[in-house]
Amino acid sequence: MLASEKRILQFEFEGEKAAEEIGTIYIGKVRNVVKNLNAAFVEYKPGINGYYSLNDNHIHTFADGTRSDRALKSGDEIVVQVSRAAVKTKDAVLSGELTITGRYAAVMARNGKGTSLGISSKIKDKKWREVFKEKWDADYNKHFGDSDYSFIIRTSAYEAEYDDVVSEAKQISERLVKICRDASYRTAHSVLYRSESFAVSKMHDFFRQDTSEIVTDDPEIYSELKNIVSSDVQLRFYDDTYPLSALYNLETALERALGKIVWLKSGGYLVIEPTEAMTVIDVNTGKNTDKKSPEEVYLKTNLEAAAEIAFQLRLRNLSGIIIVDFIDMKEEEHNKELLQTFRQYLNQDPVKTTLVDMTALGLVEVTRKKIKQPLYEQMKS
Repeated sequence: MLASEKRILQFEFEGEKAAEEIGTIYIGKVRNVVKNLNAAFVEYKPGINGYYSLNDNHIHTFADGTRSDRALKSGDEIVVQVSRAAVKTKDAVLSGELTITGRYAAVMARNGKGTSLGISSKIKDKKWREVFKEKWDADYNKHFGDSDYSFIIRTSAYEAEYDDVVSEAKQISERLVKICRDASYRTAHSVLYRSESFAVSKMHDFFRQDTSEIVTDDPEIYSELKNIVSSDVQLRFYDDTYPLSALYNLETALERALGKIVWLKSGGYLVIEPTEAMTVIDVNTGKNTDKKSPEEVYLKTNLEAAAEIAFQLRLRNLSGIIIVDFIDMKEEEHNKELLQTFRQYLNQDPVKTTLVDMTALGLVEVTRKKIKQPLYEQMKS
C-alpha cells in the first residue's frame, strides 16, 4: 500500500504464485509452432505452456548459449522470460527480450535490435538528460564493450550519482551474460533467474515516488529491507498492539476502491464500470446544490471529476481503454480547460497514461498501460 498524509494512493497485492510469474526466466521447450498465428507455444514449466510471439521475437536465445534468428521447431530449447502472467483461459506471454530491472536502470537483451539508451520520460530536466547521455556515450565501450544490450534509465537515477547508475547497469548486464551462459548446462524448465521479492520490488517502485517512510509489521520483510533501504528513507517496524491495517483503515479504503460509485465533494459522483473490453466512467452532478449557472456547475463538477478519475485509475489499477463521459458543456473554452486539466492529472501517474482525444459525442478517450491485473481481479484471484 502507498499512502500520502491524506489518502491511500495505491494497493499492491502479492499473489500466491507471484514469485514464479512476471520477470522469471526459464529454459522452455518449444511444443509446437503455429504458422497462422506466427507464434510458438513453449512449455516453460512442466505441463504449462506460454505464448511466444514470433512477430515480437526475431532473435532467439537457445539453451546452448547461442543467439540466432533461425526458425524454431518442436523440441528446441530456448531461454524465455514471463512478460505477462496467465489470466483465466489465456496462457502466459513469454518473451525472448530478456530484461532485468534494478533501482536505477533496466537492461534488456533486445532480439538483435542493437544497443540503445532510453531515459525515463518522467525526468523532465533537459540539461540533465543531455549531460547524462554525453557521459554514457563516452564511457560505453569502457564499461560494456561490444555488448548489444539496451538500457533504460529509471526515474530514480535523477537523484543518484552517475557512477552508481553505471555500476548497477554493468552488474545487471553481467548477470544477463551469466544467465545465458548457465543455460548451456541446465535442463528444460529450469529457472535461470527469479525476480526480486515482492517487498524489494515495491520498495524500488516507491523510491521513485518521493517516499519518506516505509512501515511494516512483518519481521521478515523488515529484516529483508533494512540492509538495502536508502539512507534518506526511514524504515520503521510497527509493533503496536493496535493493528496496522486498522490504523490506516485498510478494509474501508479497499471496500471503497472496489465500489461502483465514487462521491465527489461537490455532491456530484462517478459511476465506474469495468468490462472485458474497456472501462466506462460516467460523471454526474448528483446532489450538487451550487447556485451558480448550470454551465459553471458543470465545469466545476467536471474539473473535480478529472482529478478524482486520475486518482481512481491508479488506485484501482485500471488499464487499457478508458472512456469518460463528462457532463456535456456548451462552451468550447470550458472543454479545452477540462482536457488540459485532465491531462495534467493523468501525467502524474507513474504508469504511462495518455489522454487520446474527445470524440464528436463528447466522450473522452484515455489509454493506460497494463502492468498487472486491475484491483477487482486481484481480489478475486
